[in-house]
Amino acid sequence: MHSAKPTTRPDGALAVATALLLCTQTATAQENSPYSRFGLGDVLNSQNIVSRSLGGLSIGFTDYQAVNFVNPASYANLKVTTLDVGVEVSSRTLRTTEPVRRFNSKYMIPTYVQIGMPLSKTRNWGLNFGMVPLTRINYNLSTRTRVAGVDSVLYNYMGKGGTYQAFAGMAYGGKRLSVGLNTGYRFGNRLYTTRVILVNDTVPYRKANASDTTRYGGLYAEAGLLYTIPFGKTTRLRLGLTGSLQQNMRAARDISRETFEYSPSNGIDILDSVYRALDEKGTIVYPGSLGFGFTVEKDAKWLFGAEFQRVQWGDYRYYGQADPLRNSWTARAGGQYIPDVNGKGYWSRVIYRAGISFGTDPVTAGQPMNQILASAGVALPVRRSFYTNQFTTVNLAFEAGTRGNKSNTLRENLFRVALGLNLSDIWFNPRKYD
Repeated sequence: MHSAKPTTRPDGALAVATALLLCTQTATAQENSPYSRFGLGDVLNSQNIVSRSLGGLSIGFTDYQAVNFVNPASYANLKVTTLDVGVEVSSRTLRTTEPVRRFNSKYMIPTYVQIGMPLSKTRNWGLNFGMVPLTRINYNLSTRTRVAGVDSVLYNYMGKGGTYQAFAGMAYGGKRLSVGLNTGYRFGNRLYTTRVILVNDTVPYRKANASDTTRYGGLYAEAGLLYTIPFGKTTRLRLGLTGSLQQNMRAARDISRETFEYSPSNGIDILDSVYRALDEKGTIVYPGSLGFGFTVEKDAKWLFGAEFQRVQWGDYRYYGQADPLRNSWTARAGGQYIPDVNGKGYWSRVIYRAGISFGTDPVTAGQPMNQILASAGVALPVRRSFYTNQFTTVNLAFEAGTRGNKSNTLRENLFRVALGLNLSDIWFNPRKYD
């Protein structure tokens, strides 16, 4: 009986590209994203549903009811207490060119929850707190190769986890300038497993399992500015700026290397533990970012804007080691239109939105990739705001995009439907009696 040495396969560009090409498991009920193997996983759309229907436009955007946590300076314009929650249903299609294959996955996940509130009736002073996911790891893929001395070797790569942030933010503003700060705790976990199965007709080899489980977290802060330039009584230009510094998160990981056999009852049975290390301390470097943008709006009629953001993913480190990541940038543009906010017809009071975003993907395994995403959406009022001082709105966003281009052997097509509820009704604004 021979034991195979349980080590993970090197993540060189060719080895990674080959593994990504030969995905063998389709996921019809859950996500399967091979590129989430790198860094801390796929970077999520960390905007509220309103901004997502505008192509992600958020740095120069503010609204009296929609809570924009991307630029904390926007909290200064909050006029009603609002509970804002979001959820999305996503469909992902993976296409490989060598060989030509196609894989589909569908899943539903919550996207954020937050509560924003004004702190003064006479001053521009607001508060917000909530939780939002930042990255997600979810993949299960395999590749089969031939090695001298054995018929073939099957590598099975699996990963789960993600990064989240719980935050509280505050903003204060004057007639033109608003300043805001978000601070809180950024945390997450990642579980990577590699199984190696040697297939040989004459010599039985043991199967090898290598797993790394990492927990990490740390305090963070990000700041924002908004500057308003009025053009008449109802039209204005807003300039926005956001930024965050690089963050060093404390991490602890458990490492195991072992041999195993599959079991009908237990899934797998561990035979021998070759190596084990528990609670190994280290640091994960989360990148800093900088963004700027503008919006031009006419009260209760229309709005359009654009922005640019850069994230230093090339600075990412896991226990001192770099991943195949690069600094990425994203350009966004979007707009909205209200036919008649005081109209008698319901659809004349609906807000119609659309937008687009384009940029580079941080992952550089294989050929560098680009991303493009188009979106559209509506804001459906539940209560007519001129009846009371209470507002409830259902926001819908539809997003379609691609990740990769013709030079990439693995490309992703995405389609998402996102639902956001802005609840600032009688539950949060109790009636007062004289």
